Amino acid sequence: MIIPQTKKQDIFDEINNIKISDPYRWLENADDDDVKNWTLEQNKYTESVLKDDSFLTFSNELAKDFRVIGFSTPAPVNGKYFYEERQPNEDQSALYMKNGLNGEPIKLIDPNGRREGNTTSLDYWQTSRSGKYVTYGISEGGDEMATLHIRDTESNQDLSDTITHCRYSSVQWTPDDSAFFYTRNARPGTVPKNEEHLHVKVYLHRLGDDPDTDELIFGVDRPKDDMLGISLSVSGKYLGISASQKWTENELYVYNRDTKEIKPVVVGIPAKFSMYLPEGKVLILTDYKANNNRVLCNSYENILDPIDTWEEFIPEREFVIEGIKLTKDKILVEYLVNVCSEVVVFNYEGVQIEKIPLPRYSKISGISTERTGIEFFYGVESFIFPKIVYRYDPNTLKYSEYRKIDNPINPGNYEVTQEWCVSKDGTKVPMFIFHKKDLTMNGTNPTVLYGYGGFNHSATPGFMRSWVPWIERGGVFVVTNIRGGGEFGEKWHKDGIRERKQNSFDDFISAAEHLVAKKYTDSEHLGIYGGSNGGLLVSSVGVQRPDLFSAVCSSVPLTDMVRFPKFGIAMRWVHEYGDPSIKEELINILKWSPYHTAKEGVEYPSFLFATGEKDSRVDPLHSRKMTALLQGINKNNDVYLFTEIDTGHGMGKPVTKLVESQAFKLSFFSRKLSLKV
Repeated sequence: MIIPQTKKQDIFDEINNIKISDPYRWLENADDDDVKNWTLEQNKYTESVLKDDSFLTFSNELAKDFRVIGFSTPAPVNGKYFYEERQPNEDQSALYMKNGLNGEPIKLIDPNGRREGNTTSLDYWQTSRSGKYVTYGISEGGDEMATLHIRDTESNQDLSDTITHCRYSSVQWTPDDSAFFYTRNARPGTVPKNEEHLHVKVYLHRLGDDPDTDELIFGVDRPKDDMLGISLSVSGKYLGISASQKWTENELYVYNRDTKEIKPVVVGIPAKFSMYLPEGKVLILTDYKANNNRVLCNSYENILDPIDTWEEFIPEREFVIEGIKLTKDKILVEYLVNVCSEVVVFNYEGVQIEKIPLPRYSKISGISTERTGIEFFYGVESFIFPKIVYRYDPNTLKYSEYRKIDNPINPGNYEVTQEWCVSKDGTKVPMFIFHKKDLTMNGTNPTVLYGYGGFNHSATPGFMRSWVPWIERGGVFVVTNIRGGGEFGEKWHKDGIRERKQNSFDDFISAAEHLVAKKYTDSEHLGIYGGSNGGLLVSSVGVQRPDLFSAVCSSVPLTDMVRFPKFGIAMRWVHEYGDPSIKEELINILKWSPYHTAKEGVEYPSFLFATGEKDSRVDPLHSRKMTALLQGINKNNDVYLFTEIDTGHGMGKPVTKLVESQAFKLSFFSRKLSLKV
């Protein structure tokens, strides 16, 4: 099958006296019949090439590896235990409850079988204080715009209360189980089209009330791109509200339920603040005057005091604090030490008690605590083993293995190392290199380099279930920790965003050059992979250094960085990338925006763009436009696009679609990097 033909138009914008070409503007309109037909033809073309024998081999192996029992870390709630679990024959995880640690599992919420293709997903859930009720969000087809329901765990039936447009709602139940605070998006028709995923506000819902009459607590006359989170004190008197439009700073407010007043706690300080409300004192985790974060404390009576007067409870250390979890008598502080997890236990006097033992090159994948209890659970995983859940037993004061997910590989047959390269400006950048033992360093090993580098997200060790077939055949998989992420504190993040965004790309390029210099691979056998912001990363780097890579897989990426804020929730990201409506920032963006830096006369690596039809985070138009552009430029190397139907950005994707999409990627990389299948 030949490459689908794509019409090219002479469309130009003039922004701040800068003339910008946009020849594939017509591909932005997903409702247009021409765009639908073009997308269908692209899928047929990609399938005709990549759905080969290797695709079938990878699909069968992935299906076998994915079809195991998976589960989350249990959440203890008043003697009950709540957790998600997916059976081998299921596409989606269901929510279960046990009455007592050894109680029989009771299935509460099962999204499987509700929709053809099993694209109904359980997006989030939150128990009431007693465990009698669970609020949960259900969305369809990957659109993430969930409807919030309430399940009575004793009768295992839903209440009649149903609240629409609750995208990843933050929920906090009152202590008496009679009501809950929650965040809700604007209803369609009440805001301009394409802004339904914005305009978030905080409401109070009382059980049995009509949600349309719910009390509006916070959000009047606020910016439409507010990102809101809430927390409630153990007493139920104080509601903490975090509000932000940026990823580098936020405001804190407190709502007094007795007086119904909202007062500012932190406003106008360019730093991040997270409020925790246990019994006895208020805690704030912040990077204010602390690149690696510290914990401040105060009494509830003095919660409105200026932040500089708060007591420093846990000082900043050499490595960044990722987060904290609270039990009745312990504060669990999760550090990131050279990109690996370390958990330190403190008491409520701020005194360190112990460290929780963790394996080398591992990460915490979920700590479940109860603020009024002393038991807790935590999950651990690494490149060579999937999640193992441990339980802290308050009776024996010991940690013991509670449950673990079956491992499809023998850890003894694999090797993980951490190496460091030097970026363009001299910054040292780490990476994890994962492969089978006794790898021959001949400079030709098929290698995939992964990166993210944005939004303060840290690329930590995790089990590579999707890449087991690659590693088993002698391939190498590498995870970089480039600037823009949060691996080494807020400075590491800020050094890879806005006017410094090129640092992320330089770091990634340096990691690739390190792999070549160390004889892991060469440019003919080196591919790169990233998703979302990571899709932008590999698209940009593939265009900047076409000589360095043979294959680029860009999943749900941004590529048109001039028009990105015009679509969906993407206007929230101008604080990360820059605002193209401002001339100085547009000039910077045009230096690295993939859609605007790819030029005629250059042969770029082979590309595979993978996107979701209903992606409400990163519009599929980015993949369509970049595919069309590169197909029109490349004379020899292939450019493919595969658009998954009835899926979104990736959350809630059923196992069948996970297997299919990963098989495409493995087929693409094995074909382009000469992996023997």
